[in-house]
Amino acid sequence: MSLGEENLKREATEQRNDESGPDYVLAVGEAAARRLRVLDEVFGPHSRELLRRAGLTQGMRVADIGCGSGLVSLWIAAQLGAGGSVTGVDMSGEQLRVAEKNAGAAGLTNVSFQEASAYETKLPRGQFELVYSRFLMCHLTDPAKALSEMRTLLRPDGILVCEDHDDGGIFSEPQTGAYERLVEISESVNRIRGLDSYIGLKLPRLVREAGFGRPEVVVKQIAELRGPHKLFWEITLREAAPAILAAGVATQEELDTVCGEIRAIAEDEATLVMLARVTQVWARLDCATNSRGI
Repeated sequence: MSLGEENLKREATEQRNDESGPDYVLAVGEAAARRLRVLDEVFGPHSRELLRRAGLTQGMRVADIGCGSGLVSLWIAAQLGAGGSVTGVDMSGEQLRVAEKNAGAAGLTNVSFQEASAYETKLPRGQFELVYSRFLMCHLTDPAKALSEMRTLLRPDGILVCEDHDDGGIFSEPQTGAYERLVEISESVNRIRGLDSYIGLKLPRLVREAGFGRPEVVVKQIAELRGPHKLFWEITLREAAPAILAAGVATQEELDTVCGEIRAIAEDEATLVMLARVTQVWARLDCATNSRGI
């Protein structure tokens, strides 16, 4: 077993005692830093590829909605140069304190953070050339409202970039009870909270309905055969345990069993794990459409 695997196993166990806020299943601030680091290791390369493909260039003014601890915001800031800027928005002050700390450590002066809702960002209208979100819509009860808000932030001919996942992309080959139960738990908690477990696949339609005439789409299936990233969903389950238990979807004993099975699967290089299917959508705001307020 590699050192990375041992570290992530320890971190997954430590997540058991993390507390999450009342409106968000997962932990925030320093308690979330470990999972978010692994998340960015897994999904970050695809996000960076997406942003470049969508048209991110130096000198842009960018908004990152639902920025969390700012990992993508900081990368964007580094690409923009002194002539550009990025504003990260998140509801969690704890997340933003981590983001500000990381920005200071990186010596980035062209990034700032705003504590606000994705529905009401408090950002200036029509001032951003690119507005981005990653894994935001899966936590919202009204994604269409957030997309409408994001559209109002764009300048004429600005670019919207969104990516999100769906539970249908989480499974193992061969099939295992642990991953089947993981999806059942996720879908049950989401249903209780009014969230959509398949929001990723619906993004192209939602973006069109938000006023973007011709969205582009790419779907990425993230797969792992070996290595510490196969522990991602154990870490996530441990972090989400308080919300899962409060919803009555599973017992602590069952969560421990599922997490133990996921850990065993991570050690088995004969089992392929599909971590997630991510739908990436980007679209340019048509000037005439925006002027009509459609």
